[in-house]
Amino acid sequence: MKRALSAILAICSAFFVVWSLTALFTRPPILNSANYFPLALHNSWTHLVIFSGDYLYYMTETVIEDDMPLLEERSYVVAEEYEPLTAASPEAKSTVAYFHKDGFLNRYPWLDSDGERVWDTKLGEGAERILPSPYRGKTSWQLGMQTNAWPLNGGQTMTASANAWIDPEEIRVPAGVFHHCLRVETTSANQYVDPKHEAKGYRLHHVEWYAEGVGLVRAISSEGEGTPIKSVTELVWYNVQQ
Repeated sequence: MKRALSAILAICSAFFVVWSLTALFTRPPILNSANYFPLALHNSWTHLVIFSGDYLYYMTETVIEDDMPLLEERSYVVAEEYEPLTAASPEAKSTVAYFHKDGFLNRYPWLDSDGERVWDTKLGEGAERILPSPYRGKTSWQLGMQTNAWPLNGGQTMTASANAWIDPEEIRVPAGVFHHCLRVETTSANQYVDPKHEAKGYRLHHVEWYAEGVGLVRAISSEGEGTPIKSVTELVWYNVQQ
């Protein structure tokens, strides 16, 4: 009996030693650090954007600066040019900045540029968290912004909640077929005061798909499930460096 007990203890001790060495020297699983929005100077994307009301554009985004100081962070400035494709579509352009902070890629929409310089318009406050960076698994977050641009008598406030996860469905757009995209769903509540000084509000629902090493490949916006689609964005062409 004693010999049998000693043998069992010896086997258990050997198993414990092997388990300990395995735990000590086995590398932990590598978390996903894929880049779903590669930002580098001169990176460029062209999307086909369809808005309700017969508004149709090619929107080309180009990184024009990669070292602008903004909110104590290094930011990438992106110029957005809208090429009208229908007579009803007015010409438009905008300038935004992206920066990494607190585990997220953030978007600052309050800039303007003239081809030579970039400046802050001060037309709003806050930055929008676009997506987790690096992505380390299904993520949820809150965000909020204040704009003074419209309406002129008080602006409006936006609060939102967002979720991100890897979508198993393939995404087909003019630029190609993309797999295992990062899907970001955002639901926002917008509040403002109209010219009659009455409180108004509306809700928006955005779904965006970002492909690894590419960026935004598709986006859909509406006022929620069962409502008409307000806009569809699809990637047509891209030229990016990591």
